[in-house]
Amino acid sequence: MSTTENDKPLVIIGSGGHAGCLLDVAQLAAFTVAGFIDRTRSAGALVNGLPVLGGDELLFDTAFTARHRFAVGIGNPVARRRYGELLLEKGADCPAIVNPSCYVSPYATLGRGVLLMGMNAVNHGARLDDFVALDWQVTIGHGSHLGSAVFAGPGSRVAGDVVCGKDSYLGLGSQVIEQVKIGRGSLIGAGSTVTRDIPDNVVAVGSPAKVIREHNQAQVDMGPGLL
Repeated sequence: MSTTENDKPLVIIGSGGHAGCLLDVAQLAAFTVAGFIDRTRSAGALVNGLPVLGGDELLFDTAFTARHRFAVGIGNPVARRRYGELLLEKGADCPAIVNPSCYVSPYATLGRGVLLMGMNAVNHGARLDDFVALDWQVTIGHGSHLGSAVFAGPGSRVAGDVVCGKDSYLGLGSQVIEQVKIGRGSLIGAGSTVTRDIPDNVVAVGSPAKVIREHNQAQVDMGPGLL
């Protein structure tokens, strides 16, 4: 019997806290998980009972990538996007992973490698680009667009027709009112309420959220990415 795409075991990039949460969701969603790729741990080390299979070099092994599916278990949006882009460049299969407790409108769109942790609601016309990650109990309103690798922390709420630029980060319990735009790479502090547009690469906090400083993208790029 030939192996179908859905028979391929899943490999998780990273093996820290975010990867552990992703493992939980993947198993709830009936994926068979082979193990982890992590350049900071020795091959064969066990994480939650599953092995570290090796480091980044496995992503350049065409036979390995053809035999597996992949998910990026890194919380840092920039690092998650860079790994995701490399996987797609190598032709890897990166399925969306959705906890069965989530509601996703049939009129919403999920990109490749999207992660919905649990009890999420993604309403009609919403679009989540590649490698977006929603933590527990996040709501995305109708017509909203989250660019690639956006991370939304637990309990955050995005109203209708919002745009979040790629690599942006919504802190725990943050709220974004309708028709607001959050710029690329910007970070919204925990518990903040965004009532007006936020520019690229800044940190904004408070209710209403106000820009307090620029966001040092170069510093973010020093995370566990490839480049």
